[in-house]
Parts: sequence; C-alpha cells; structure tokens
Amino acid sequence: MFGFFRQRPAIGLLVIMSFFIAGAVMAHRNGPQTASRPGLALSKKKAKPKQAAPAPGWRGQLDLDRLRVEDGALVQRLKDGGKLVTTLDPDLQTYAQKLLATYELPYGAMVLTEVGSGSVKVLAGHSSRDKRVDTEALTLTPWAPAASVFKLVTASALLSRGVPANATVCYHGGLRGLHKDNIVDNPRLDTACRSLSYAVAKSVNPVMGKLALKYLNAKRLKRWAERYGFNKTIPFELPMRPSTAAVPSDRLELARVSAGFWHTELSPLHGALIASVAANKGLMRWPSVVREVVKADGSVETPAPTQGERVLSRQAARHLAQMMVRTTTMGTARKAFNTRRGRPLLGGMKVGGKTGSLSRNDPFLSYSWFVGFAPAQNP
Repeated sequence: MFGFFRQRPAIGLLVIMSFFIAGAVMAHRNGPQTASRPGLALSKKKAKPKQAAPAPGWRGQLDLDRLRVEDGALVQRLKDGGKLVTTLDPDLQTYAQKLLATYELPYGAMVLTEVGSGSVKVLAGHSSRDKRVDTEALTLTPWAPAASVFKLVTASALLSRGVPANATVCYHGGLRGLHKDNIVDNPRLDTACRSLSYAVAKSVNPVMGKLALKYLNAKRLKRWAERYGFNKTIPFELPMRPSTAAVPSDRLELARVSAGFWHTELSPLHGALIASVAANKGLMRWPSVVREVVKADGSVETPAPTQGERVLSRQAARHLAQMMVRTTTMGTARKAFNTRRGRPLLGGMKVGGKTGSLSRNDPFLSYSWFVGFAPAQNP
C-alpha cells in the first residue's frame, strides 16, 4: 500500500486515503463455507446501493465496471455517443486493484481522494470470497463497523467541548473491550494515566470512554456523528448508502461506542472523508468522480465544484491532525510507517492516520481499517 508514496511522488496531491480490509474469514481460509456459516451479504443484488428511480441524464448511466482508459484518463462511453471523463487515476486505480487481489482478501477496498477538491483518484475493491461483489458495493456501502475510526468523531466532540488534547485520565484494563469496571474510577487499580492525544494515537479505549461519559452524552455524540456524515446521504455521482451510527444512552454502551465498539457501520469512501476533516482544517469536502462530460456534439460540460460543510474549527482540526500524526509515529500504525529501528519508511513525509480493528463471530470476520492523509505537513 505504501508503495504509492515511494513510486508516485505525485501522491502528495492525493492526500486522503481510506484503506479498509474485512478479512480473516475462518471458513474462507480453513475450508469451504457451509450453510450454517453465511457469507457477508455484499452481492450486487442485496447490498449494492440503488436509487429509487434512475438519476437523470448521465448520472443514471455512470458505471465503474464500464470504464476504459482513453488519453490517459478513465472514461465511460455513453449510449448517445458522448462520454464521461472521470477523476480516477488509471495507474493508481490499476495498482490498487492488483494490490488488493495479490493478498487474496476475502473483502477489501481502497479509496484515495484529494483534500482540497474532493476529487476521487482511486475507488478499488476486491473480494476473493464472493466474485459477485463489485467495486461500488465494496467502496460505497457501509458494510463494516467503524471500529476505532469512530474515535476521531469522539475526539472532535471532546475538543469542541473545550477538553484539551493533554487532558489526562487514569484507568485500568480495556485493551480489547470495555466492561463496567473499566469506566469506574478505582484509585487502587487505575495505575496507568494517559492523555486524550495519546488515547487517539494508541487507541486507549478506557480513556475515550471515560472522557465521553464526563463531557458528552448520547445526544451530543450522535449530533457529532451526524456532523461527520453518519445517518445522512453524502452527495456523490454514484449512489451511496448512508453510514449509520446509533448512540445508546446506557452508560456502558455510550462508553463503548465512543471508543469504537459496535453501533456503527461505515463505508470506505466515507472513511476517507472522515480523515479529510483534520487535513482540510475542519472542512469536509464532498467527493466527486466525474471531471467532465463530453456530449455527442463535442460540447463539454464541467460539473460545478463540490461543496462541503465545516465540521470542526481550525484550531480543533489542528489538534486532531496532530493526534493522527502521532498514530503513525508512535501509535498503532507505527510499525507500518517505520523500520524496526525507528527509521521512517517515507523519509521526511509525515502521515496522519487512524487505525481500527474489530472482529465478530459466526462466521469469524476480522475488520481492519486505516484512514489517513499525507503529507501531513501540507495536505
């Protein structure tokens, strides 16, 4: 994945990436799938987002499966003789598809977009388990829990409530789950003390849960989830099913969702947009995949630039971005961006990111996320 940065210096322009893998399906790895262990429902028939009625004009014809390379661009020919010229980068798109296929992921997707414009450069998806699942389903459908990516939403809500990045909480346990005793102060057991910034970088669940219980409530956190695009339709040329976030009022479940445990479903493209907020100084720019429409008579229609919404203040976004950089320098993504001796694999280019991992049984599925932006110094 990180070969993008080394092989394509221009990747500096492609500053948002959402790399998502839903893998380690035990029935897939260790033997044939049985009727008692159903697969993930991601077929075109069941999970591909559909509009109630065809969109007017060229929007109703856009189909990623029909794209072909013409004059250095990925283009789709229309029935009336016109064509759609997309923003997708042919080389990066091909590389991403091959990368996902190389590792034979049961389900995987990769998205790259530009921060400033919202232009989508890569929409890649692959399933070695179910060939009926296409790229649109894998990139535009919220088919997996947001996991610790949701910590970015919680951190944003806390920062906006005036909680400083260095706010410290003492805790015990909670490495792989949150239980009632993990969110109750116990001076005898709470021997580890960490800041909000550290908790985001290292994904420390009890710190996120305790801070959420102290400064937020279900209504506030749900409102922040919706500011980040959950529970609503995101404008895009292809139909996207909304990502969902159900925020319980129960204290334990509120702490859990604040730390990323269940209650959410997120699409890979939406994951990229969430990462883009910190990179774009608090603004979420709506994505776009069509650069221009060439009509049959040769005239050219250029879609209007995408709009966006302010999610965070510039100051809060700066603090969030710093937390995300710590994720790759000393946090949960440190090993992916540094050698064993601590030498950065990308030289002087810093990357901001957030990992997420979660698993469920029957059948066993292990979900792994990485969302981020680069170069962090000037996205």
